[in-house]
Amino acid sequence: MKKPLEMPVIAPLPIKTKDQPFHIQLWRWVTFVRQWKLVENWAYEYKGHRYVVPKGFVFDGASIPKPLWFILSPTGLLLIPGLLHDFGYRYMYLWEVDTSSPTGYKKAWRCEERGPWDDLFREVSLHVNGTKVISFLALVALKLGGGRAWRQNRERNAEDIFPE
Repeated sequence: MKKPLEMPVIAPLPIKTKDQPFHIQLWRWVTFVRQWKLVENWAYEYKGHRYVVPKGFVFDGASIPKPLWFILSPTGLLLIPGLLHDFGYRYMYLWEVDTSSPTGYKKAWRCEERGPWDDLFREVSLHVNGTKVISFLALVALKLGGGRAWRQNRERNAEDIFPE
């Protein structure tokens, strides 16, 4: 019998509107996207490997423009592929469980190009949800609009986070 998908344990981060002037509250309500923080390490089985996204990783789900949320929620069907994709975009690798390593993990699935991460998003979406049309449309959206996020992550040059 196939093992059920382990869902990530995430906590919403606040959008700072309290004690702000009305115009700032309105601006943040209209433009800001909720971010989520992994409360514990989250593992995902893919093609015979067990990848881990570390506790503390902050992401926004699938980066779907707000006007399209009535069609597809960023924390709905695309949450799992979005989580792996966002980690890959930020760090250009995934952690993999490795019992021979002293830490129990190794950096794996390394890729310094954007395209394979977008393809991984589609493959994981198909694997998790089996939604061919949504997975394809998400891939097209990533190919058209993901460049900005990719460049911002290269500029950010985030410090590594490690699984515990």
